[in-house]
Amino acid sequence: MRGHTRGPCLALLGLALLVSPLHALITDEVEAQEFMKELDVRFNHECNKEMVARWEYITDVTDPDKETAANAAAVHYLNFKGEAAVNSSQYAYDGFTDVELYRRFRFLSKKGPGALDEDELTEYKALQANMETIYSTATICDFYNPQQCDLILEPDIEAIMASSTNWDELKYVWEQWRDNTGKLMRNDFVRFVELSNKAATLDGFDNTGSYWLNGYTVDQREADVYTGGHTLNPVEFREMLSSVWDQVSEGLYKKLHAYVRMRLQEVYPGKIDPTGPIPSHILGNMWAQTWGNIGRYVMPFSDVPSFDVTDKMHENGWDIMKMFKTAEDFFESIGLYPMTQVFWDRSVINQTAWGKTIVCHASAEDFCLGPEGDDYRIKMCTEVNMEDLITVHHEMGHIEYFMAYKDLPHVFRDSANPGFHEAIGDLIALSVSTPKHLQNILGLTRKTSTSTKYTDEEKQDLNFLMEMALEKIAFLPFGYLIDKYRWGVFDNSITTEELNAGWWNLRESLQGVTTPEGVRGEEFFDPGAKYHVPANVPYIRYFVSFIVQFQFHERLCAAAGHTGPLHTCDIYGNQDAGTILREALKKGFSEPWPVVLKELGGSENIDPQAIIKYFDPLIKFLDLALAEGDQCIGWGENCIKVGADSKIETPEPPNPPPEATNPPTETTNPPSETITPPSENTTDLQSTASETESSMSTVESTTEPSSRNEEQALEDMNAMDAELTLLVQNATLYDWEYYTNESDATAADANAAWAKVSHAFREWYNRTIAFYEYEEFESENLKRRFRLQKNLGTSALSDNDLKMYSTIVKNMTSIYNEGRVVDMNNETISYGIDELEIMMAQTRDADELKHYWMEWRSQSGKLMRDNFEKYITLLNTAAQENDFSDAGEMWVDVYTEPTLNYTSQDFKSEIESLWKELEEFYEELHAYVHYKLKEQYGDDVVDSKFIPAHLLGNMWAQSWENIYDLVAPYPEVPIPDISEALEENIVNNDEMVRIAEDFFTSLGLYNMTQDFNDKSVFEQNEQESVICHASAWDFYDVVDDPSEGDFRIKMCADKNQEDFIVIHHEMGHTEYQMSYSIPKGERPLVFRDGANPGFHEAIGDTIALSVSTPSHLKMIEDYLTNNATNATDELNRIPYASFFESQLDYGNDTSDHKQNINFLMKTALAKIAFLPYAYILDQWRWELFEDNNEHEDYNRKWWELRLDVQGICPPDLRHPNDDLDAGSKYHVADSVPYIRYFVAHILQFQFHHRLCEIAYGDQFEETKVFNCDIYNCTDAGAELKKLLKMGASVEWHEQLKNFMGSSDGSMNSTAILQYFSPLREYLNEYIENNSIVVGWDKGKVDDYMIESAYIPATVPIVVGVVLAAMVLIVIIAYFVGQARQKKKEKKAAANSTPENIEISIQNTETKSTGSVDSN
Repeated sequence: MRGHTRGPCLALLGLALLVSPLHALITDEVEAQEFMKELDVRFNHECNKEMVARWEYITDVTDPDKETAANAAAVHYLNFKGEAAVNSSQYAYDGFTDVELYRRFRFLSKKGPGALDEDELTEYKALQANMETIYSTATICDFYNPQQCDLILEPDIEAIMASSTNWDELKYVWEQWRDNTGKLMRNDFVRFVELSNKAATLDGFDNTGSYWLNGYTVDQREADVYTGGHTLNPVEFREMLSSVWDQVSEGLYKKLHAYVRMRLQEVYPGKIDPTGPIPSHILGNMWAQTWGNIGRYVMPFSDVPSFDVTDKMHENGWDIMKMFKTAEDFFESIGLYPMTQVFWDRSVINQTAWGKTIVCHASAEDFCLGPEGDDYRIKMCTEVNMEDLITVHHEMGHIEYFMAYKDLPHVFRDSANPGFHEAIGDLIALSVSTPKHLQNILGLTRKTSTSTKYTDEEKQDLNFLMEMALEKIAFLPFGYLIDKYRWGVFDNSITTEELNAGWWNLRESLQGVTTPEGVRGEEFFDPGAKYHVPANVPYIRYFVSFIVQFQFHERLCAAAGHTGPLHTCDIYGNQDAGTILREALKKGFSEPWPVVLKELGGSENIDPQAIIKYFDPLIKFLDLALAEGDQCIGWGENCIKVGADSKIETPEPPNPPPEATNPPTETTNPPSETITPPSENTTDLQSTASETESSMSTVESTTEPSSRNEEQALEDMNAMDAELTLLVQNATLYDWEYYTNESDATAADANAAWAKVSHAFREWYNRTIAFYEYEEFESENLKRRFRLQKNLGTSALSDNDLKMYSTIVKNMTSIYNEGRVVDMNNETISYGIDELEIMMAQTRDADELKHYWMEWRSQSGKLMRDNFEKYITLLNTAAQENDFSDAGEMWVDVYTEPTLNYTSQDFKSEIESLWKELEEFYEELHAYVHYKLKEQYGDDVVDSKFIPAHLLGNMWAQSWENIYDLVAPYPEVPIPDISEALEENIVNNDEMVRIAEDFFTSLGLYNMTQDFNDKSVFEQNEQESVICHASAWDFYDVVDDPSEGDFRIKMCADKNQEDFIVIHHEMGHTEYQMSYSIPKGERPLVFRDGANPGFHEAIGDTIALSVSTPSHLKMIEDYLTNNATNATDELNRIPYASFFESQLDYGNDTSDHKQNINFLMKTALAKIAFLPYAYILDQWRWELFEDNNEHEDYNRKWWELRLDVQGICPPDLRHPNDDLDAGSKYHVADSVPYIRYFVAHILQFQFHHRLCEIAYGDQFEETKVFNCDIYNCTDAGAELKKLLKMGASVEWHEQLKNFMGSSDGSMNSTAILQYFSPLREYLNEYIENNSIVVGWDKGKVDDYMIESAYIPATVPIVVGVVLAAMVLIVIIAYFVGQARQKKKEKKAAANSTPENIEISIQNTETKSTGSVDSN
């Protein structure tokens, strides 16, 4: 039946659109009822269409088609509402007897700007669009780096306003933002006001201000029915608000203002007039609208922890769903509605899980389906913290309002007045944020205090109320004056000639704030610096909301029977309060707001007494504090001494102290919310930071600082190190929490903590690293600190480019992490890279291996090809911003040594020379393996010269130890493996750790610390998800003795030989970390790292070379067998001096010789086979960076290197342009430099050889170095310790020269060749006996490329461009919105060989952590 009647009604509506205004108005009330009934159906339909399109876009903002559709839907809906207004205005509704019908027509018939003619309406829209564009595209230049002019409001500028205490920087940023926004739109605003006022008068209002306030009015018809005859017009409403503000201002705001002014004088001595307005640029916010960001300076009791329960939420295992279920429970507990199933199915509350980029600003959405609907949703990038917990309750409050009024006609499905919707959300937050509520849901306990003046509870409450006041009370004058100013402009009481003066008159008279300096002339238009002015959004609703929410709160608390202070009231669980709330919400906009306010707030008038009552304890505290501080309340001539009856004279601002010599700088200790590590050493660090802060940020400069002032540079560098150390400590703790308890929440916390580190470093870089001419300094130590931090890496990009770069890398790693390959024999099964790694290692079927090899490259590298091209351009841009010729030069910079004139080209030449020295050995190993694989697979599978890449037991053919069973020289002779002994005799993994620790203490190195023993993780926890990849962690404590520091290892160890050796490897890193942590005061953060990126890996691998020797493994096996009942007894140490004498006979005819050859073969498959891959991966990228996309045959270049250098060929023809086979390796997708692993593989054998020389002296036999074990040699340990203690404090060549005891500090291949000399003898003999050809032809890459598709880059061709464009379209269409999954990223990294582990604290191209990580 409903479907049958809709057609005629729609036709009626359509006809109404054609009715000329010249015709008589329609008086038939029945026809009007039918018209409104059908219009309501249309409103539901049109509104729902707009909401669906909008939702599709705001939950997937990377899709341009969805953006276009959303914009089109919004325009369509606006046009529909305009038509509805025209139609509604054709009815003579003043005479209707049904007052509800009258109200519907009264509000629907207002046309707004649509009252203008077509030309003026077009101009109106263009003016507004232009003003919004000026605002949204505005940027400013960096204070410390004027050439960087891409700082945007959010996050750059807002972060500076929130965190900086540099007076001059804040003033500069404040002024620049206004110069680049409001000033540029002044003329547009003047004309816009003219048109807006014209539209209002055409719509029956005297000006736009009255039009805006129409929703707050009560006319006579409504008054007679609802309010006992009491009308409310716009003038009366303004008078009500003025009275409200006067009461709040005198009762609370001016006192808060005076207290904040008093406390800020401590932060900016000599800068603030103690009786004047507060300069608006120092209140922590671009508009001084809220002051929460300066809370750390004005909190009554800074020693008392706030009720931020974020840490407790994490401790108790909260996740995002629990936050939402908790909010739902709150509403259900007071008798409101549960969320609908559609809400749970369609809300987007976790962007990571959603997998698409959304507009993160939290919002609640009603899909306009009316009585039959259940589609309500929340969109929010939720994180597990207290702030978002409150926001969840707030947003769900909006949903409750939607559900309550859903049965009303469309025009009434809104809040009672524009301020009520926000007030409802905030009302619930007032209960949720109480310490009482937080204690009840999270079980918090208060810390004790020694204060006698205030109890612990009073101190906690006063801090809580101050936090609330800085947000709520500080906002009120701004929330009031934005529209009070525009009302004045609209009614011409503020004339065009005084637009800016009128603004500042209100800011000073109402808010007590002033400009940073002097009078702002009429060339400026400072109101335009606030979004709502150019966007033409009324603002008084926020003032109303902030007042009435406390009225609501007081009324509901009374209904709930609350008897204590109002700020402690929590209505959770009270059905009486819920009933009042629900009934008020159900009325929506159907009755005038005073009626709803009386029901929900106890009065028909907006009344400030509830908000004053709420803050009563704080008011009493402020009165006392101001009296004790001899302060006045107010500003200017109206500044009244506390307790005085008369005005006092305003003194001149005091002069700055005469001893002031240094410029004020930003505070050097971390933001107040930063959690410092729980170490006994934290106090010293904080003390140091505080002392630095007081010496740097409380004095005023009389002269510009000199860029060659070495003493000041050292002071600034130490201050930088103090702040960054605290931030890195904190971030490392959050990182540990993530890696040992993986979740979206812990990942978000870790990312946020490292973002703070990045932001702080960038600020310090601009004012310290980039400022000083450090090469002129005398101190080599100080110069080195500057040099090591001069490379900003990608942080040097503009914000837009950096965002694009991050998105591209994220897209590439998402492609890698999400890649799936279908099973060769079962299309219903697919594998990620984890499973593929296992299959490549274990499968011996050539066709199956080829399938997985080919498909993985199709699903990884090929799909990131277009992204990679853009990546090269952006990374090169970053390099050029850092004054490098290209990104390859930037990556290699960490190896350069200016004092030795060792350049990036010198490093590349040294690497190339090393490879040339090792190439012959590699070709011998290659020839042997090639021959053996031919025996296994036959000539049809194995190329005549090259080894097919898919047959080498590894997805990338980077190491070949997984095919040892196919190529073992003596398959009948086993290599020692103690896995069985470990499994049978070790009870828990700690026993393996103790055995490893014994190795290091036998050398005279450090015992592990108590923190290490208590906090390291060696097993997967059933309750928490540990990311198992092995890593060693430094928590950067500043200590006198490493035994006092916090160092840990994280891995999921099994009782087998492989993990036993990895534990030693990781503990080698820990020994390095402990060694360079001292001496205290001489190891700044930048020196707490390996001498170069390869050193850390080399140290871990050096230890593994000893532990993995057959002799050492046999000793451990004997020990385990003989001490099965207690594997932690002290080892029976072999005296190192008799080691070689006691070892096995190495005659060529013994089984021991065969065992040694097998051992060396397996080691070579891991170490020697890896070298060319580690060499070419960055050689390839360096070449592409240098080429800078002039040629696009990336894949051809890759295979040219693989074939020529590695002797590896693809299993089938590859495309030179479209494929990107190198992208199948994680480090390419994630932009991680790789040459460090080549360096580490060279150095580990040099280190091992040197330590063996020291250990055995004259008895050392180089031919047996492969079986050298330095266990129990304190002489070797002493030399190793010297090296480790240096960290990164000295150039790596100098360290290498001193350690090797030679005049040359270069890397060389002698040690690695000596180590494998027995194997080479075997290989040469085998090759000769079997007439094996060694080596392969170079320059054969085109034989392995798809000829029909390959066209040299010098030949332009349109078809190639078209094909490339098609590939681009496919890639973008498929992968837009892909989100990077941190867990998968780390899991993918974990599948690389465990011996190769990277440390990245100094790596500017990867996320810094305090741990070492894998390749």
